[in-house]
Amino acid sequence: MIKVKLIRYTLEGEKLVAVAAKQSLSRKPFEYQWERMSDKEVETWIKETLKRNHLSPWEHSVYTFVIEGISRACSHQLVRHRIASYTQLSQRFAKMIKEYFSVVKPPRIVKNDEALKNFNEAISKAYEAYVRLLDLNIPPEDARYVLPQAITTKIVVTMNARELRHFFGLRTCFKAQWEIRYVAWKMREEVMKVHPLLFKWTGPRCINVENTSRKGEPITVEDVIEDKVKFTIERCPENMSKEQIPYCVRRSLNIINTLK
Repeated sequence: MIKVKLIRYTLEGEKLVAVAAKQSLSRKPFEYQWERMSDKEVETWIKETLKRNHLSPWEHSVYTFVIEGISRACSHQLVRHRIASYTQLSQRFAKMIKEYFSVVKPPRIVKNDEALKNFNEAISKAYEAYVRLLDLNIPPEDARYVLPQAITTKIVVTMNARELRHFFGLRTCFKAQWEIRYVAWKMREEVMKVHPLLFKWTGPRCINVENTSRKGEPITVEDVIEDKVKFTIERCPENMSKEQIPYCVRRSLNIINTLK
């Protein structure tokens, strides 16, 4: 089972982003702005960063997650996001003994009896080969070459708010692979608990593009799901028409129900 948990974050991150944004236009000292900025003004300045596409202030708020039970196939996609820090379970030094050996089974394979049978047989043979290599005194760093990408791993991930916005844009999109899409939605769910003013306006790239070009109030994923807003952009970055975008967002978010 995939687990995503936010374990550390910048405590007043929303206010820090807002004050940093205002600092770029105000000659008054940081402390002056910090002491006087109200909660309403925090929201106003966060919106201002979206309107002006001025996202460097978002980099000052930082978040650390523990992600467990994802496949190596998924973690390989995750670490491609380079403005982040990662610490992952090492297969060089931690032997994948039976007690800790598990795999992620793609839902489309699970639903197909013949495919699932082939999958399970392949996993079993790979693990047997791994154990035989260890018994032959082959070091784990070499024996691991026979392990499948489906094998589960755990990883600590630290990203700032700007990179999270970018990450959500790419990985909550329906075009993203199902497993990392689930991880991305769960990460967004976690940061929404602590900093909703920052992250309620994040989501798939269609949301990001809309919010940097839209006149008036920015939109949220929740607005789209509930049909409360209409897109003004003609097409999303994945070339979906504005009429199709809400359907696409709903399909993407449905991965949460699929993996419950």
